[in-house]
Amino acid sequence: MSSREQASAYRKHRQADDKQGNLSWETKVGGRAMRATPRAVATDLEDLFELDEAERVLWRLLRLPRRYTDLEHAGLFDADGLRGALRGLAAADVIDVIDVSEAKALLPAELKRLRAEVAGKAWRPGVGTLAARVYRPEIGIESPSSPSSLSSPSSSGAPPPTHQGESSMPPSSAPPRSQTTSPSPSPSPLTLSAEDQQLRATIMAAAAAMQGQSHYAFLGVPKSADDAAIRNAYVTLARDYHPDRISGSRLGSDTDVLAAVDVLFRRLGDANKALGSGESRARYDREVAISESSSSVPSAAGAVAQRTRRPVEARTAYAMAETFFKRKEFKQAEVHYRQAVAFDGEEPMLQVALAWCLFLNPELPEATRIGEARKRLEDLSKKTRNGDASYKLGRVLREAGEEVAAARCFEQAVRLSPGHVDAQREVRLIESRRENQGKSRQDKGLLGKLFTKK
Repeated sequence: MSSREQASAYRKHRQADDKQGNLSWETKVGGRAMRATPRAVATDLEDLFELDEAERVLWRLLRLPRRYTDLEHAGLFDADGLRGALRGLAAADVIDVIDVSEAKALLPAELKRLRAEVAGKAWRPGVGTLAARVYRPEIGIESPSSPSSLSSPSSSGAPPPTHQGESSMPPSSAPPRSQTTSPSPSPSPLTLSAEDQQLRATIMAAAAAMQGQSHYAFLGVPKSADDAAIRNAYVTLARDYHPDRISGSRLGSDTDVLAAVDVLFRRLGDANKALGSGESRARYDREVAISESSSSVPSAAGAVAQRTRRPVEARTAYAMAETFFKRKEFKQAEVHYRQAVAFDGEEPMLQVALAWCLFLNPELPEATRIGEARKRLEDLSKKTRNGDASYKLGRVLREAGEEVAAARCFEQAVRLSPGHVDAQREVRLIESRRENQGKSRQDKGLLGKLFTKK
């Protein structure tokens, strides 16, 4: 589709008085997310499509994956206006409809900044107490006076730790994603104020140091600290590392800072969950004690010490890997996935994530990409009964042209993980094809009998 045809398709659906069609379109995508395609971002689409101010803000928001309901809450259009605008962008083939798990939170400060940017006005974020909220309350944090908000792991956005059986952690277990928007270049340090430069240095240093820190060191409290001290440290860092703090500043376009803040905020959630109650804190102290005693084993038993599981470090490396994976920076993601596996090679989820990253990396030769992913997933399937590993092995085998073996893997994935949506879909497709083939053979047999000469 040429640029002129895309612009025509957009205006046709945007200006059409088709409320029923827009509503029908919304029912298909209302529970999903959307983002701009890379090639569309690279063009001067705003002028080409003759977008007004609200449409320009919407288009710039879509440079990151956004949940449909978040865009509704942004208040740029009324309900039918939003449906028409998004339907027009989809008809022009400049946005992709993707899984909701990939969506990024839409921050009020971010929306204000974009409104001012489109209007050609200068805007500075407010200074003082953190008051901004994301449009999804379950991601934001409440005021320090709300105990429930501080002890809830959901406020950090960090997934719960899992070390045995099926893993619910990685959003990377979804099918291959379409290409994401290329991140905008980070601003030059020379363009930052002294305060912003200091904040950037603090964030990057904290992200670099945290991998070797215990939860106590990360929070900046001694191991003997009482619950109140841990709670106060958590509240302070939650303010320092919350995405709202930088989203409206010049650092909001610095992809390195955004990745570091994402990882820091996840780690903060892990620390709060581990130390937030007496029972979980005692469990964490026991794990640390076991790890420290194993690390002090003499060099003659060095091989045993190296196999000691270090789940905290593994989760930190995994969180960083996920950040790069979502941005399609597969080479960097692979480095951190390998670190996570080195820290905790017994966790199936980490092995699956590394194999999937290798399989999706377009920069690797096809033989290497398929071969290494296949070997890792086959080895894992022999050692553990993991439904996600079976599903992803099926995907690898299907690309290798081994349809029968792939079908067996999909069916095994459903048996091991009955709730695996992607595996269920593949099995339904296989059964549908088998049924159609059976009907086709029956029809041919009947026609053969009818036209057989006697």
